[in-house]
Amino acid sequence: MTQDQRGSEPGDPDDGASPDAVEAPPADPIEVAQLTDRILRGLGLDLTASARDAGETLLVEVSGPDHGLLLARRGEALNALQYLLNRIVYRGRKGKKIHADSGGFRRLREEEIAEIALLAAEKVKASGEECLLSPLNPYERRLVHIALKDVAGIETQSRGDGFLKRVAILPAGKGGRGTAPRS
Repeated sequence: MTQDQRGSEPGDPDDGASPDAVEAPPADPIEVAQLTDRILRGLGLDLTASARDAGETLLVEVSGPDHGLLLARRGEALNALQYLLNRIVYRGRKGKKIHADSGGFRRLREEEIAEIALLAAEKVKASGEECLLSPLNPYERRLVHIALKDVAGIETQSRGDGFLKRVAILPAGKGGRGTAPRS
């Protein structure tokens, strides 16, 4: 199982914590919502935030007339907001991940990524040729690996350096080092 299949590890660029980081006290949803509101106002956006404890994560929901600006370009601004919130709240310490969403964007994006992965896997199985997906963040790469883990005849592999990497979907047995064959 690759790191992407397990999820992010301490010290990953997206979690804001170093490998030897100490545990942070639980983040207060009200304070996180207020921080989010200050950031959004500072950017001149007409948006408001609410936050709630969602079990394993702290969910921040952003709404308002400007929410489309957060969702443009596959949600890059929403991802950036989420990254900033985690960095500011935890300041290098480990803590419950903060997830930012707006209008159900995350669920729709997850469905889109799974569909793209399955279509690419079918293409690989039919052609016998590798397919390389567009650059994805760690969470999105994990979604691809999970969506394809039980698809016979293919295997997946993350490639590249940095925050955004590409997922290669390959015929089983052609992955080279570091990949586990798919059953």
